Amino acid sequence: MNKASLSTLALASLVLVGCSSTDDSLLEQTSNVGNVDTTLYLRGDFTLWEAQKAYQLTQQTANVYSTKVKFGSIGKAYEFKVADANWTQGYNCGFKNEDLDKFLEVGIPVQANCDSVYNYFSFTPYEAGWYEVSINFRNKSTPLVTINQIFE
Repeated sequence: MNKASLSTLALASLVLVGCSSTDDSLLEQTSNVGNVDTTLYLRGDFTLWEAQKAYQLTQQTANVYSTKVKFGSIGKAYEFKVADANWTQGYNCGFKNEDLDKFLEVGIPVQANCDSVYNYFSFTPYEAGWYEVSINFRNKSTPLVTINQIFE
């Protein structure tokens, strides 16, 4: 096995381990999002799927949380989810329907499933720069995720 293959295998292992980590005491919770009582993060390939303070979501209005992210590679597909630090069921939000919700486009909300495991959103920027990713929990059973470009 060559060095590149070993590196790819190691990275894939880290992603799987990170995505499967849970706190068993929190697994009893169900989708009680809306009144979010935990800290949520934008977690993706650009954070190595870690919960990083720089990508912590903050409440903007009732039921709406968002954070900023800089996407610097035009044409690269960035994958991410909105989740808490433990990938807790009910706070592990990915796409609801792969055909309708997986691929984000600027300004178009898509439905989220917050009990997902591997349902990563995908976004391919046409322009490098800052973007805001938000999740709206107004409808607790089907939150909406939106991405918008920020012009500063």
